[in-house]
Amino acid sequence: LLLKVSLSLPLPLPRPPTTGSGGQGWCGSLSGQPWNPLCRGSRWGAPGYGFPQNVEPSLQIKEVDGWELVRQFSEDMESMLGRKVEAVQRLVEAAEEADLNHEFNASLVFDYYNAVLINEKDEKDEFVELGAEFVLEANEHFSDLLVNTSVSNVQLPTNVYNKDPNILNGVYMSEALNPVFVENFQRDPTLTWQYFGSSTGFFRLYPGKRPSGWRGILVQADRDNREHFKQLLDELQAKGVGSVSKALREAFTVLQQVRDAGQGALCNQAIMLITDGAVDGYESIFEKYNWPGRKISTLADVQENVMEYLHVLSRPMVINHDHDIIWTEAYMDSTLFASQAQSLLLMTTVAMPVFSKKNETRSHGILLGVVGSDVPLRELLKLAPRYKLGVHGYAFLNTNNGYILSHPDLQPLYQEAQKLKPKPNYNSVDLSELEWEDRDGTKRVLFLTNDYFFTDIARTPFSLGVVLSRGHGEYILLGNTSVEEGLHDLLQPDLSLANEWIYCITDIDPGHRKLSQLEAVIRFLRGQEPDLQCDEELVQEALFDAVVTAPMEAYWTALALNLSEASQDGVDMAFLGTRAGLMRRSLFVGAEKLSDRKFLTLQDKASIFTMDHFPLWYRRAAEHPAGSFVFSVPSAPESGGDGQPTVVTVSTAVAVTVDGKTAIAAAVGVQMKLEFLRRRFWAATRQVNLTFPRGPHQGVGWGWGVGVRGSRPGEGGGFPR
Repeated sequence: LLLKVSLSLPLPLPRPPTTGSGGQGWCGSLSGQPWNPLCRGSRWGAPGYGFPQNVEPSLQIKEVDGWELVRQFSEDMESMLGRKVEAVQRLVEAAEEADLNHEFNASLVFDYYNAVLINEKDEKDEFVELGAEFVLEANEHFSDLLVNTSVSNVQLPTNVYNKDPNILNGVYMSEALNPVFVENFQRDPTLTWQYFGSSTGFFRLYPGKRPSGWRGILVQADRDNREHFKQLLDELQAKGVGSVSKALREAFTVLQQVRDAGQGALCNQAIMLITDGAVDGYESIFEKYNWPGRKISTLADVQENVMEYLHVLSRPMVINHDHDIIWTEAYMDSTLFASQAQSLLLMTTVAMPVFSKKNETRSHGILLGVVGSDVPLRELLKLAPRYKLGVHGYAFLNTNNGYILSHPDLQPLYQEAQKLKPKPNYNSVDLSELEWEDRDGTKRVLFLTNDYFFTDIARTPFSLGVVLSRGHGEYILLGNTSVEEGLHDLLQPDLSLANEWIYCITDIDPGHRKLSQLEAVIRFLRGQEPDLQCDEELVQEALFDAVVTAPMEAYWTALALNLSEASQDGVDMAFLGTRAGLMRRSLFVGAEKLSDRKFLTLQDKASIFTMDHFPLWYRRAAEHPAGSFVFSVPSAPESGGDGQPTVVTVSTAVAVTVDGKTAIAAAVGVQMKLEFLRRRFWAATRQVNLTFPRGPHQGVGWGWGVGVRGSRPGEGGGFPR
């Protein structure tokens, strides 16, 4: 918890100096070795602390055009989603052609890769039937799951006999999809799962893998109730006695009332009973409420009864050769739960029906199945890179129903005890629930004035919005430097690049997947990887930032060599980050003596550049005038044994002005021990020799942005003297 405490003392306090950028007076007052890294960094780019002479002539501040950004992003997304549709269309054509050329063979004998049985051996150490050797390798593109990108395999529900003639003929016919799966993936390496679900009951998945465990049962209902019911099933305990007769009577009564009143969409109605075995047939209830209605009593009846209706419903589409493209609502992939960026958890799927084109069945409208491919929204948002949007800018996606597909403030999970669970309505959140307008006039931690730009993504049901914060968010600092000089500075050991940003595309070529973004950029600049595709604009910005921040690294190194013993027990490190995702850090103590060892590491994603956000210390600094120091104290994780915080992070924004335009180019900061800050703070307040002007506010203290646990305004709260 961050507390802002007023120091209300009986004697007048000095007015906080306002020279320089709002914090330079304190740089003078809190002078000495520990503060030098921060104060020098806050003046980076200011007169006397300018850019290297060889890059200064190239400096320019470019105004960001929001309309151009949203147009460019939407066109890129349209192209990307269009490739997914084309891949699915190729699968439809291949499946329908294969069915047209296949004659049903009731005595067909055919071995295929059954996903449940692959690589299984019997007691004689021989592969079981339908369980031949199936090579599986971990693949980063598929969430590090064990997959085979050369061939698909087949999954069957437990109640379906794996050698039923209908299954064997369908699986044999759909083998023609294997080369199309592979070709699609080669054409578009950003594709994820491709699949064919057959009306006969099997599911062909590419790349082939072992099946995941399925939990919960999908019940056709409204979105919120469906998700809520799935959560309840997950926690259900067997106890007591259920009255099925009472439940059936109530269900029939409610459905009858809805029909009679003409409420709802008047769709088909069905009641599903999920049980491990009913003790009664409930004929008397069905005779009263649903006679002579159709009865589906077991899973085996589903194909025989339900598919008859599907054939009738699909008949007009088959006759008219309509292959509607369906985009699903957002849903959650359980393999992405490990991600801390909740706004990137969701996916959508593009799907198309597959119909029989045989002359003898065309008039019957036979649905062969459905093909589809998953599209993680994370892949879409890669096309709206953070460096173009700025520290507080972002992009979001909406469906044609007005629901959020992706938004940085979307939190689809909630924590219950130690477990993360999806919220019941995570995929039916309206934009107005995330974008709050100030209507009540009350205080807020931060006010931002945003400009919104939006457009549709052609040939999809989605729309794209881009948000830019007014002021510094509308400008970006640009400059040029040579590749040779930039490469030299990129190789410095204290430097890193945002590994979740796409400087170079490393997830297509298997030989590139092990490269970090920094390694990929270096190889690209050296010409070692001619096939490597890189964002040249972002790479140029990173090169420029590496050159202009190089003097800070040398300065910090010199400081570290000359630190006094007292100072070594205070400031742990200095660091900086730039808009291009470049970071530098310099340790003033040994790594084993750091107060917060997770800071600026993957274990503390809030402190580093991610695909979803700029570092927290960067965002806080950018929310205040350049040169103002923002002090933040973490809550429990890095507290001492007594529960008190032990470390303070201080950061400030670096603004650069060219031709009357100002852009935030970077943020710089230090991390120090809280006890050390206490001592320096009281020493500085005693040394500042300034007069607080007499006036109506005489004797009123001023706010200091570091709180002390348990103190409250008006109680003299603050650091102990």
